[in-house]
Amino acid sequence: MGLKASLSDKSGIFQVWILLLIVLGGIIISSITTVILSLFIPGISMENPGYVRFIQTISVLFTFLIPTLVLAWLCSDSPSDYLSLRRRPSAKVFLLVLFGLLLLSPTINITSVLNKQLVLPPFLESLELWMQQKEKEMEDLVNLLINEAGIIALISNLFVIAFLAALTEEFFFRGAIQRIIEKWTNNHHVVIWSAAILFSAIHIQFYGFIPRMILGAYFGYLLYWSKSIWVPVFAHFLNNAVAVFASRSADLNEHEFISGDIKSEHLIGYSILAAVTLTLFYYLNKKLKAEARQVL
Repeated sequence: MGLKASLSDKSGIFQVWILLLIVLGGIIISSITTVILSLFIPGISMENPGYVRFIQTISVLFTFLIPTLVLAWLCSDSPSDYLSLRRRPSAKVFLLVLFGLLLLSPTINITSVLNKQLVLPPFLESLELWMQQKEKEMEDLVNLLINEAGIIALISNLFVIAFLAALTEEFFFRGAIQRIIEKWTNNHHVVIWSAAILFSAIHIQFYGFIPRMILGAYFGYLLYWSKSIWVPVFAHFLNNAVAVFASRSADLNEHEFISGDIKSEHLIGYSILAAVTLTLFYYLNKKLKAEARQVL
């Protein structure tokens, strides 16, 4: 008996352990690659944006994409169907996703403001300090990349931060994790929100946990409605690409709608805007669901 589809009838917990082992192997390979580069390329360091982008590329390929492809091959006779690669929704679906993200943005920003107010009880002070440290480390890493000037840096950031992150993370969380969670429950809401929680947690940016979880859930619903992984990949890419482009302009980067840093005097008005756009978002997605059923 061959290995292909050999895990198809295994339990969800068994598939999780196999996926974790593959991910661990990927982490080891990417770590070894990092060490080898640091030994043989003089002067290279994490202060070099190009090096950071390369390490990020190696990391997401071996941590997210390759484990997902291997799992799909082990769990199905048709890995393409397992990962929902074959279906091609119409251009109208992608256009509706674009408008959907715009309508969801005020809600994301409001939840971001609320999330940043998180204060843990005194006995968890050490955990809170650790969370703040990790948040600062991730912020410094992103700033190192996006603050590099030049068109080459912009294109490189779009590839690594927007496209590659969208592709690998959607394959892993929506393509693989949601499939595994489906082994435990037929409730698609539980499946989608469970994967969204894991998606947000893995970023280790706790003061953006709630808005990232909501985005992850939206990506999950996009896959559920369209049965095509390319729809959430597109949405994820758009979300990240906006952040990359906004970082190139001080005016855009400081704009409340883009940054999510809503001033206290604007909170009431912005909350009303979020309520209105969230209502429109709901009705737009009813149309999106209907359109997504028309598969090419």
